[in-house]
Amino acid sequence: MTERPTFSLLEEHWIPVRRRDGTVTHLTLRQALVPDEDVERIVGDVPTQSFAILRLLIGILHRAVMGPMDVDHWTELAGRPGLLREEVETYLGEVADRFDLRHPVRPFFQVADLTAVGGGVSGLEKLIADVPNGAPQFTTRLGRSLERISWAEAARWLVHLHAFDPSGIRTGAVGDPRVKGGKGYPIGTGWTGQIGGIHLEGANLRETLLLNMVVRQHAGLEDIGEEGIAVDLPPWERDADTAAQDDLLDPARPSGPVDLYTWQTRRVRLLGDDDGVTGLVLAQGDRMTPQNRIGFEPMTSWRHSDPQTKKFGLPVVMPRLHDPSRAFWRGLEAVLPNLPSEHTARSKDGVPLHRPPGVVTWASVLTEEAPGPVPSVIRLRAVGVEYGSNNSVIDEIINDTLVLPRHLLLPTAAHLRVMALDAVDCARATGDAVATLAGNLAAAAGQDETDGPRQAAREVWFARLDAPFRAWLVTLDADTEVLDAARQWEETVDALAQDLAEAILRDAGPAAFVGREVRGRHVDLGRAEAWFWIALDKALPHARHRTREETAS
Repeated sequence: MTERPTFSLLEEHWIPVRRRDGTVTHLTLRQALVPDEDVERIVGDVPTQSFAILRLLIGILHRAVMGPMDVDHWTELAGRPGLLREEVETYLGEVADRFDLRHPVRPFFQVADLTAVGGGVSGLEKLIADVPNGAPQFTTRLGRSLERISWAEAARWLVHLHAFDPSGIRTGAVGDPRVKGGKGYPIGTGWTGQIGGIHLEGANLRETLLLNMVVRQHAGLEDIGEEGIAVDLPPWERDADTAAQDDLLDPARPSGPVDLYTWQTRRVRLLGDDDGVTGLVLAQGDRMTPQNRIGFEPMTSWRHSDPQTKKFGLPVVMPRLHDPSRAFWRGLEAVLPNLPSEHTARSKDGVPLHRPPGVVTWASVLTEEAPGPVPSVIRLRAVGVEYGSNNSVIDEIINDTLVLPRHLLLPTAAHLRVMALDAVDCARATGDAVATLAGNLAAAAGQDETDGPRQAAREVWFARLDAPFRAWLVTLDADTEVLDAARQWEETVDALAQDLAEAILRDAGPAAFVGREVRGRHVDLGRAEAWFWIALDKALPHARHRTREETAS
């Protein structure tokens, strides 16, 4: 009797990780769930792949421990690795057959009998995100590398596809009532592609997994109790998917974060043999919309949306997406929890404009109630994509980090959080002053279009400010004197701004000295410089006041 083909994610080495000595190796799913201390982090083919796999692991851990239910439960799991390992092993023993990539009836993250209406099969460019769809000449994956990949690599891209697959027409699947003319019409991108992903990073993978295992009621999620946790099911604990759309059959979904971590955006069937995967059937799966998912998704910041509120007739919050042109720290107001009400930006109806990620709110609770297992600095990693052309292609992948001192998250440190936001504001205001200087000089030199010089100066400004801000932010602790720290930051900004302004002035050219009339007023180098100093005085009151005092003396 011939053994059936199998590829168990629990036993096969498919998750790439970096160890403390810098070497990269591959772990089984079982090993990655309770990793050795020297395993630092997941290192996928692209950052979004690492993030998608991390969410998968966290979802499994939530199911394995049926929680954690409260801070005490979390602390016990964090302090007793043997207990967590035992819980994981027991759980995996119950669901092991659902993690077989080649199972004939219930293949992992797939539909066993999925068939295209026309009987067609898609190439691997539909699975592999770093192959530009329709433009394969712009990739290193040519020839044989697109004809066949290993089952291990296919597993990584399968997890990524459900999380980040672009929108667009897909193969019409037999048995899907939504199919028209043999096509599955767009239902949107993968769920994780609709958020600005944010997660906590520890000193190693084990710490990272633990930190992101949130207690729901302490992460701003809906507190659904033990009964709710019991029904927050991943696909491997539900009946096997068919070509139909599950969320239409079950309007109560999403049922919780585990459901979203493993959301089946597409219906997939991988095709291949013992030597690897050669193609796939790819159809539309479960549609997910972003409105008001704040009670279920802890790994993103949120923003109030006036247009969506008017459209639906009730308050609507949307995931806050990452901007690839802006460093993560420039959106600090959307990350920090527990801001004083007078420093919380609100809509005209009094609704907060920004809500922090649940994982950061959870970290603030841990910092206060269980500081022992929490590292002295909290590293946040931002991962996401920017789609282009009606969300049908991935244009850019965002991957950035921000390190916060643990003390900054304590309820008693609201004054430090306010100061940090003020520091970002003064950086923005100074950036505006630098950009305006560049624009005025361009106008004085005779340029009609000044947006380009303004934007270029702003980009240079924030590039120069990036490392100093990150270094300053991580110094804030219990001994920080607010006025001294604020003045130190403003003095840093002042010195950098003056240096950049001098460079912009030097490059202005002779025409800018003479100047010209612009919208009813004369603009030349001298006036542009004077306006710059006025704007700088306003943006940096502490540093500029001290500078004027020193000059006068």
